[in-house]
Amino acid sequence: MRHDTNYFRDLPKAKLLNPLPFTRYSLLQGFTLLEVLIALALVAVLLSIAVPYMRDAFGSQQSDQISEAISTLVQQTRAAAMTAHESRYIDFNDASFRQLFPAGWKFQLERMGDQKFHDPASGERWEFNGEGICDPLSLRLQGGGQMLTLKFDPITGEVVHDE
Repeated sequence: MRHDTNYFRDLPKAKLLNPLPFTRYSLLQGFTLLEVLIALALVAVLLSIAVPYMRDAFGSQQSDQISEAISTLVQQTRAAAMTAHESRYIDFNDASFRQLFPAGWKFQLERMGDQKFHDPASGERWEFNGEGICDPLSLRLQGGGQMLTLKFDPITGEVVHDE
């Protein structure tokens, strides 16, 4: 085997069999109007399918965050009642409770014996006694085109039904 630099220079040149199957004219051509319209139509169809799912995903994420925040507040209030061995309350009209809801979201509640959900009355609150037991209650959250109903277990304060 030769190791000099002329070895590669002496090799026969490979014949190129038209490496570019297009001509110079085809390089200068663009897309036709029909091709552009078909591509835009496909993009429009894909977007019309994807946008509702994306909107639902963002809305459900927001309702999940609200549900989690309410559940955390319930568990904290229940723990405080059990620690102090005296009743603690969640005031539905208190600003700190209302801050759990983003703009445009509202809630209604239904207590045991109520026939339907209603807006909380002035001064209405949810009691957790010293043993951690609370009034049976369901909350309906509405906003962002979503509706979510949370039903709480009176013994544990956990969400037992989430629609």
